[in-house]
This record gives sequence, structure tokens and C-alpha cells, in this order.
Amino acid sequence: MSDSRKISIDYIDAVGRHEFDRVEALLDPNVEFEMAGRQITGAAAYVSSLRKLAPIIVRNEIRSTVADGDEVAIFYDFVTDTSVGAVPSAEWLKVEAGKIRRIRLVFHSLQWPQVQEELKRRPAA
Repeated sequence: MSDSRKISIDYIDAVGRHEFDRVEALLDPNVEFEMAGRQITGAAAYVSSLRKLAPIIVRNEIRSTVADGDEVAIFYDFVTDTSVGAVPSAEWLKVEAGKIRRIRLVFHSLQWPQVQEELKRRPAA
């Protein structure tokens, strides 16, 4: 397994286990996160946004990975304990000098508003 693939898998697993300090350690301090309609720059800001999701995260179930040098695509189910259940997701990661430098997230967003409504009703992690 390539180092980039291992780092990427460790990151997805750490998010699913709520190990946010570990997540931050895997990120470049200036990581760039991008998804439709949202961009975040910086490891601390990105991890802060992940912490807000913690109340609904059960785990991440990796389905497949594809690595090409320092770029890795991970296909996984973002498993929630909401009525939506698992949200099919994919992240395209760029690893530089042993740290994740760029994250592009694509996910099945049709039922995401339901997830967000449930998250609003729960106490913060």
C-alpha cells in the first residue's frame, strides 16, 4: 500500500471514529477543503467543521480506494445514526510531504437536508 493511500485511509477512519486530533495531525496546516458551495482553508477550521458533525457520525465504511501517486480517491459510506442512514461519499485527496494538502468531497446530497435537521436537534459533541 502506498504511503498516500495509507494516510488517506487513516484520515477517513479517524473521522469515522471521532479522532479529530488524529485527523488534524494528518492534515497539512493549510489544507484546502472543497465541496459544492463550500470551501474551507486551514486544518483547524476544517477539523472544527468535522467536530460539528460528530453527533450524527457512526462510522465511515470504506468501499474502495484508487491511488495514483500522491492522489487518492476513496469511496465510502458516511454512516449516520439519522433516518437517512448511510450517505454514499467520495473524497479526492492530494497528499504532499506526508500530509493531506487538498480534499474534494462529493456525496449523495438528496437527503442531506434531513441529516442537517437532525443535527440541529442534537447537543453539540
